[in-house]
Amino acid sequence: MSGATWFIRVHGTLQRWADAGWANSVIVGWGLAQGCVVPGLADVFFLPLALARPAYAYRYAVLAAIGTIAGSIALFVVGAQALDLLQGPLARLVGLTPSSLEAYRERLATYGAIAIFVSTMSPLSTKLTSIASGAAGVAFGPFVLALSLGRLTRTLGLAWLVRHGGAETLAAMVKHAQDAGTRPPSDTHA
Repeated sequence: MSGATWFIRVHGTLQRWADAGWANSVIVGWGLAQGCVVPGLADVFFLPLALARPAYAYRYAVLAAIGTIAGSIALFVVGAQALDLLQGPLARLVGLTPSSLEAYRERLATYGAIAIFVSTMSPLSTKLTSIASGAAGVAFGPFVLALSLGRLTRTLGLAWLVRHGGAETLAAMVKHAQDAGTRPPSDTHA
């Protein structure tokens, strides 16, 4: 299968998903799975579906953010439950003293919201940041606020790009790929 054929098939599949009403479930489900356990980008389904249906780009952006926020909150809770382990035998095993753990907590209390926001906008792992925030005792309210602001900023920014140029560029690429697939092969024999 040529690259043009593959591209057209994937684009068509995503358009059918969007038309069939699966887009919302796929986007939220992937966001939740990616926010909790699956490594990779949270935008794997959101962006292609937004490109397939640019009129829904902002809606898909909010749904993607909801899924990843829910997954990150679950990891925050896991981290908070792990706090008991960090203060017990595991802490001694890895060399954490009560004073070093307290210093880490103070740093996160001061800079935690910024770290969480940055992790949502960068290649840093939001999963690790979420677990660490829960384990270090970062307050839940600032955690959710920073996480939500970061995720919404990222996804809505990407949706804006889709709506203001990305969709037209993709349409031109699909047309070019379709044209390339319907042209007769050129005669390369002299």
